[in-house]
Amino acid sequence: METPSIKQTAWLVDSSIYVFKSWFVLPDTLVDVDGRPINAVLGFLNFAADLLSREQPEHIGFAFDESLKSSFRNEIYPPYKANRDPAPVELKYQFQLCRQFLRAAGIAEFGSDRYEADDLIGSWAKYLQSQGYRIHVITGDKDLTQLIKSSDLWWEYGKNIKLDSAGVKKKHGVRPDQIADLLAIAGDKVDNIPGVPGVGAATAVKLLNKFDNIENLLSRIPEIGSSKLRGAKRIERLIEENREEILTARKITGVYCDAQIDQQRGLTLAGGDEAALEAIFDQLKLPGYVRQRWIKLIM
Repeated sequence: METPSIKQTAWLVDSSIYVFKSWFVLPDTLVDVDGRPINAVLGFLNFAADLLSREQPEHIGFAFDESLKSSFRNEIYPPYKANRDPAPVELKYQFQLCRQFLRAAGIAEFGSDRYEADDLIGSWAKYLQSQGYRIHVITGDKDLTQLIKSSDLWWEYGKNIKLDSAGVKKKHGVRPDQIADLLAIAGDKVDNIPGVPGVGAATAVKLLNKFDNIENLLSRIPEIGSSKLRGAKRIERLIEENREEILTARKITGVYCDAQIDQQRGLTLAGGDEAALEAIFDQLKLPGYVRQRWIKLIM
């Protein structure tokens, strides 16, 4: 990918959210030629086609999660995401069909058994930002707000909620670069990260607004007790008692931005493989108008 002479936009899609949404919303009576449910695939492809049609991105990539149990975060904290049930076989099949379709369409897609989709998005974001691109992160996951720089957007596409760095601060009370610290202190039920018992998000925001980051907070714990926070002495004690837990949590709440990515392939639309597309069109029993829509989008 060549360095742009002027700032361009690259789109990074947190795909799993849109696959899951379709899995729960659309009926499983929608089946492929083999009689297997494809409701999640059809919903995801409709979302992807809508995004491509409306925004006409030149650079776009779709990130997928491959495993709940093999992330490096599970090595640091085994209970990480242990509250989630594994995807059923029928859904795993649909995830593979989504990725197969994107490959056939010449659209960059990526996943890893060690790094989560968030980390792959973060690694692409770091690289692209270094090359002068602004990024639009398409997701509903607040964790990814930590990637947003001044000219970027976090975008919950279905609800059309867009946050720039100032918007992240307004919504969550902290800057994007403080989001991982906020989650480490307050916890994240979605990912099974407990946080400091008795210290909620509102208090964590106040602590970070005063101390800026976890490193400063933990090096200046006695100052908590003399602050104007309600229950300051109790909060000081709780932070002191959970120092190690906070540090462990911070290792898993931060998006890892140095995963290996295919910079040579890049995120440019590559044009579809007609034979491969026809095969998956047939597998999914897509009607002619849907096929033509995709051909116009990518060829």
